[in-house]
Amino acid sequence: MFNNNFFIKKNNFLKLSEVLNITNSKLIKDANLDQQIIGIETLEKSESKQISFLSSVQYLDQLPITKAGFCFIEEKYYNRLNAQTLGLVNANPYFAYAQIAQEFYQEIIPEFSKTTIHPQAKIGKNCNISPSAIIGKNVNIGDNCFISANAVILDGCSIGNNCQIHSNVTIAFSEIGNNCIIHAGVKIGQDGFGFVNHAGINHKIIQLGIVKIGNDVEIGANTCIDRGALIDTTIEDQVKIDNLCQIAHNVIIGKGTVMAGCSAIAGSARIGNYCQIGGGCCINGHIKIGNMVKIAGMSGVMRDVEDKQIIAGIPALPIKKWHKINATIVNLIEKKF
Repeated sequence: MFNNNFFIKKNNFLKLSEVLNITNSKLIKDANLDQQIIGIETLEKSESKQISFLSSVQYLDQLPITKAGFCFIEEKYYNRLNAQTLGLVNANPYFAYAQIAQEFYQEIIPEFSKTTIHPQAKIGKNCNISPSAIIGKNVNIGDNCFISANAVILDGCSIGNNCQIHSNVTIAFSEIGNNCIIHAGVKIGQDGFGFVNHAGINHKIIQLGIVKIGNDVEIGANTCIDRGALIDTTIEDQVKIDNLCQIAHNVIIGKGTVMAGCSAIAGSARIGNYCQIGGGCCINGHIKIGNMVKIAGMSGVMRDVEDKQIIAGIPALPIKKWHKINATIVNLIEKKF
């Protein structure tokens, strides 16, 4: 999770006693308070010296199998933890995670130079870069790239070969592959919409992931792709995204998927390979869309979808069922009036 191109680790470790004090958490069983915690990770990816958290019942199935040494958790779920994970009981585990994330990490502040291209940026061969483009420290740009007027590529980012970055694009906290086309006004790598409410206040959560974009990806004008909160937002090879789309933090879009204009995908949703997403669709967070799924325009997808399904409506249903429901409603109205 921790990427030193974009973040600084403020503390190599925190003692268990410090974490308990900072978050006002408690232990149910005795433990060595001098144990060292070296960072934060998801339940799925945590290791024995890392701390995780349970903030949604959707991840209860991870508790028995997580390798996390420590976990912020509400007391009612404590008994679901495996024997190797020490529970830190907290009424608001998500807020506890946000507090500790701030103790461990901070963003690297961009270092601007007197020139539009930082002297420590690396530019490949045969690139065509506008004089008004800004390219930050430690940026790596491949060969044969086109970077248009007022584009901004901030510190630490990498761009592959044969990429087109059009006017007024902003790229931060991102790694982009080869042969990508980023159209005018696109914003990549800004903060995800990460807040936790505690005591009536919405507290900001540091976003510690980045955006990873594969090869042969095209992103339409004025689309926004947020960087991850803990895991990376990932756009795999050959994905095509239309104008004015929103991709939230931690989203994964599989290879070859296409997404029409004005659609939005909420945080931590996983979209399979070779899906087709119609215009104006909204896809709920923390759900899984299978491979080769087709979603009709203006649909609202609220639940997991299996491979090769064709769905439509709000909430989205198998398209034949949706047509049948609509026909039934029309018939009832016609009979009444």
